[in-house]
Amino acid sequence: MFDDILFKFLNLFFIMPELPEVETVRLALTQKIIKRKISKTIINTKKIRFKIPNKFKERTKGKTVLNILRRGKYLIIFLDSHECILVHLGMTGVFRISKDYLFKKHDHIIFYFEDFLLIYNDMRKFGFVKLFHSSNVFDSSHLKKIGPEPFEISDNSIIFKNKIFNSNQTTKAFLMNQKNIAGLGNIYCSEILFNSKISPLIKIKDLDIKKINILIKSIKIILKSAIREGGTSLKDFKNLDGNIGYFKNQLKVYGRENKNCFNCKNNNKIIKIIQNGRSTFFCKNCQK
Repeated sequence: MFDDILFKFLNLFFIMPELPEVETVRLALTQKIIKRKISKTIINTKKIRFKIPNKFKERTKGKTVLNILRRGKYLIIFLDSHECILVHLGMTGVFRISKDYLFKKHDHIIFYFEDFLLIYNDMRKFGFVKLFHSSNVFDSSHLKKIGPEPFEISDNSIIFKNKIFNSNQTTKAFLMNQKNIAGLGNIYCSEILFNSKISPLIKIKDLDIKKINILIKSIKIILKSAIREGGTSLKDFKNLDGNIGYFKNQLKVYGRENKNCFNCKNNNKIIKIIQNGRSTFFCKNCQK
């Protein structure tokens, strides 16, 4: 319980990997470990955010990776034992690939494959790994209440639109809520709303159908662009090969307080406000 409270508190101050960063990791892992067998697993830490599952070493040893999915900000690594590893990167969790093991501080789990190692490193120890039977992982408390994947939402998504019409949340708060839509966080919510020319301050239920459809389109545009650039690295995030994400070079509002708005032609400035304890960046002139 204390760990959960501390995690939520620290999340106000540190950047957590969002959907594009987690998808970038998934794509890299897919290329590297699908159909590969884990010859052994070494655990350097008994507890990350949660305790390492019982007999984790034994239950992963000799198992072949069949598939890797992403659900929101979670990774699910399916094994041929009908079990799967649920992974959350927390704030500073990263995987890296290495031919030989060279110890780095905060290395917690090492998966040995035939000709390389997959190492999980997490400085702040707010990521975690859990084991589930493959048939019930989506019913776990972590995944059960997560909203739809952004790329599965269309102009005809009645359930999603009904959520909008019945919500008293602001547009920013609605998008940040994982029960409404999966995988979005502070960076991409600001960018999506800017792309939509929608204010983060208005109630989302006050948007008309045209604006809602623009918002749905912007969600996909921003996320696709971010995935293509390997995500956003502002501090800790790196891919398997140690490279950073380059979408930070395309940020239009996030982190651009007092800089000129890219949409406006009359030198209107991006402003920063604190909204639900988080920084929100927007242009009050073109975002209505």
